[in-house]
Amino acid sequence: MEFVYELGLQNIRDLLKLIEWNEKNKIRFMRMSSEIFPFASHAIYGYDLSFADKELKEAGELAKKYKHRLTMHPGQFTQLGSPKEEVVTASVRELEYQCEIMDRMGLDQNSVMIIHMGGVYGDKESSLARFKENYTTKLSDSIKARLVLENDELCYNLDDIMPVCDELNIPIVVDYHHDWIYPSERPVAELIPIINKTWERKGIRVKQHLSEPRPGAVTVMEKRAHADRCKSLPEGLPDDVDLMIEAKDKEQAVFELYRIYDLEEVIWENLRPPKKEQTLATNGKKSAKTRNKKTGVTAADGTEVVLKDVEKEGEEAAVVAVNGEIERAEQGAVGGSGIGAGGDDTEMARGCSSDEE
Repeated sequence: MEFVYELGLQNIRDLLKLIEWNEKNKIRFMRMSSEIFPFASHAIYGYDLSFADKELKEAGELAKKYKHRLTMHPGQFTQLGSPKEEVVTASVRELEYQCEIMDRMGLDQNSVMIIHMGGVYGDKESSLARFKENYTTKLSDSIKARLVLENDELCYNLDDIMPVCDELNIPIVVDYHHDWIYPSERPVAELIPIINKTWERKGIRVKQHLSEPRPGAVTVMEKRAHADRCKSLPEGLPDDVDLMIEAKDKEQAVFELYRIYDLEEVIWENLRPPKKEQTLATNGKKSAKTRNKKTGVTAADGTEVVLKDVEKEGEEAAVVAVNGEIERAEQGAVGGSGIGAGGDDTEMARGCSSDEE
C-alpha cells in the first residue's frame, strides 16, 4: 500500500501547484479529481485518508487563502437509485471517500459533490423513490451537507429532479447543455430563480455548468460531446454564480471567455490557439464503446459485481443522451471549470471554471 499512499500524496502536492497556477491565471473555481487517492473507496482495498491529513489540510488552507472554491464530481457509477444493493453500497462508499477529502481539507459548504440522479432502470418513479430512501437513511450528515444534484441529458431533466430536491433540501446544478438536449417544460431562465433558492437555503454559492455541442452534431449521442470551447455565456447570468465551463480545451476555453467578455486580464504567453477544425470524435472517455468498472463486491450468486455503461449511465432510457463526466485536478494547468476549469471545467470572475476529459 505504500506505493498507493505515495501516489495520493504526490497528487496532493500537484494540487498545491494547480491552486497556485490557477490563482496566477485568475481561475478560482476548480473541480478536483475523484481519483486523487487510488482505490480509496474500494470494497476490499479501500483505506482512510488519515495518512494524508497534514497534506490535505495544507491544500485546503491554500485554497482558503485565495478564496478558491473546489468541488468534486463522483463518477456515473454512483447510483443511489439503483435496484442493486451492492451498487448502492459502493455508491455510499464513494461519497464517503470524496467527502472525507474535503472535510480533511477544511473546506466550507461551497465545496460540493455533484452527482446525477442516475439510471431509470425501467421505472422512473421507483428509481426516484429508491434515491429518496437511500439519501434519507444511508448518507451521513456530512455527505448531505455537500451533495448536490445535476440535471442530465438522458434520464432526469430539471422537471424530474426539482420536486425531489425541494423535498430533500438538495441544491440543483443547472447544466445548460443537458437542458438543451433534454429540456424542461418551461424555459430554463424561468426555473433558475426557483432553483437558486435551493442554494440559498443552505447558504451555498450557486453552481452551474456550461458547455456547447461539437459542430456538426446531429444525433443525440453526437450532441452529448462537448465542444472545444464555448462561444458565449448564458443570458442573465448573475455575478455571484460559479459557472463550470465544460470544454475540451479546458482553461483555454475560460481564457477565451475572459477575453470575449473582458472579465479578467489574461497572461498572453499562456494562451493557445484553438484547433482549426473540430471533429465529432473527441477521443475522450465518451469515445470508448464499452467500459466496465470492477467493484470488488461479491453478489449473492458469488460473482463479482461489475458496473457496465448501461448501469452507470442509465442508458436503457435512451430517449436522449448521457454525458461523460469531467475532472481536472490531475490535469495540472490544463483543466477546470467555474468560469474556471475542471473535467471540462474552469472558473472566471463570476465564479466560472472549466473541466474536460
